[in-house]
Amino acid sequence: MKKKLLAATALAALLNFPSLGAGADGPILQLRLRTPDTRSDEEWASTLGIIRGNPGCCDEVWFSTGIGYPPLSVHAERAERMKRAAEDLRRIGIVPSLQVQATLGHSDRIGNIEDCSAKDWTGWTSSTGLEDRVCSCPRDPKFLAYFREVAKLYAAFRPGSVWIDDDLRYDGHMPATPHGDPRPGCWCGRCIADFNRETGGTWTREALARAVKADDALLAKWKSFSVGSLVGVAQAIAGAFREASPGTMMGLQHGMRATESIRRILEGLHGTDGAPVGYRPGGGCYFDDNPNEQVWKSMCTGRCRRALGDPPWVKVWTPEIESCPRNYGSRSAQSILVEGFTAFMYGMNAMSMLVIHTGHEPPELYSAKVLAPIAKAAPFLKAYARACAESTAVGFGTDGDIDVAHRFASLGIPLNVGVGKIEGMVSEEELRTDCRQVTTLRIQELRNVLDRRAGGSTAVLESPFVGHMMPRVSSDGSLRLVSLVSVRIEEQGPLTLRLRHVPAGCRSMVWREMNRAPVTLPLVREGDVVRVTVPSVSAWNAGWLDLNEL
Repeated sequence: MKKKLLAATALAALLNFPSLGAGADGPILQLRLRTPDTRSDEEWASTLGIIRGNPGCCDEVWFSTGIGYPPLSVHAERAERMKRAAEDLRRIGIVPSLQVQATLGHSDRIGNIEDCSAKDWTGWTSSTGLEDRVCSCPRDPKFLAYFREVAKLYAAFRPGSVWIDDDLRYDGHMPATPHGDPRPGCWCGRCIADFNRETGGTWTREALARAVKADDALLAKWKSFSVGSLVGVAQAIAGAFREASPGTMMGLQHGMRATESIRRILEGLHGTDGAPVGYRPGGGCYFDDNPNEQVWKSMCTGRCRRALGDPPWVKVWTPEIESCPRNYGSRSAQSILVEGFTAFMYGMNAMSMLVIHTGHEPPELYSAKVLAPIAKAAPFLKAYARACAESTAVGFGTDGDIDVAHRFASLGIPLNVGVGKIEGMVSEEELRTDCRQVTTLRIQELRNVLDRRAGGSTAVLESPFVGHMMPRVSSDGSLRLVSLVSVRIEEQGPLTLRLRHVPAGCRSMVWREMNRAPVTLPLVREGDVVRVTVPSVSAWNAGWLDLNEL
């Protein structure tokens, strides 16, 4: 452990980073596993070997409970293996944590991949009475009791955090209730009876299904009741973990659209004992066919954080960064790293990576092509994440469609779709400006128009650039850093930036680009404006201008 910390400190010094400390701000790089990774001592030894062989590739590992409903004895065996594996991780300075990979069940097709023989309770039921075989009613006492016992078993290894997966939702339990079903929720006899008890109704399933189709207010009550059912599941699991392992942080994995449901579940997790919680937004963009999708996804995570109200008790915002099915052809390490950087830029403070899978590829291939590049970039990513956490994003605002906003942001104009400070709004007409369809002169004209509208914005590009930019300021309003993400397949630069609010004592800045040596850049002051020129940004890469050195 001591050797590892010394090595990390030495690498940070070599790359001109401040010392990162040993988890002073909590885990930033999180590696998610699946049940095969701890299915046997041999399989765990293989996974541990490539993690240990790439120090710095992760700060935290999430084990998995699996996606079925096996007998509790199976969970007990898994938990015992995880307990040994957790000690292996702690010995090399990595936090062992847990993903509850399925609660209600993702779908009958997915659930049936694993053992579901312990399920002897009511299945998730549609408004037409169709009952899933291996998706569960969230209010069935046997189901809740099962997961309380499951939680107690895994709490024995004292996980740093526990993440409930996104099947804790009121639709998407196929075949009974597909995603987007207009009458979501579980419609079993127990749920109908409980809804009647809470609302004073006397509905049958058939009558209620007909009524909500024509009565929006009644449908809203039914949806709210259904979300309450989900909250009850989350609190049952959290209560069992917190009782057995009080220091464990609870978190939720989910998509980014059902904000009312997400917010209420997070509030329920937080409400069990008032401790901070975590949230992992995600869904899709698992391939390199169009890496622009991964940048778009990062913008979505920022908007999601804003839509949820940015509650102060959500401590960890960690996006899903995933490849599927985690084969060599799924996606590259570079795209994983750029997505992580962009997520930090738009408001996340950790990154949850599901990028390896025992049995899918040779461990040496994962080691060389996935974990080694992540480990190499780890000091860079951690330094950037912490700089972002200590500052506030500043940019132009829009409430427009996120797809259109993503294309607009490629103009190199800071568009703050998440939390932070807004310097002015972009009109709907301006938002539709497409860097593929207009000249560089038109783009620069628009940059200058927005700058004047803001009365002098924090950062303006004065050179052709296709990519995203975001300045961040310190608590006193002074410029702290400027991030750049290139979304082009060629090197771009030199890039001159017009900056304001630069501290008076700042004489130079450091350009830090991923996988490149840092470069100290001189400043040119012209009254309240400072100009600095970044020599270049490589293809599909990212970096930031660091003002921390005065």
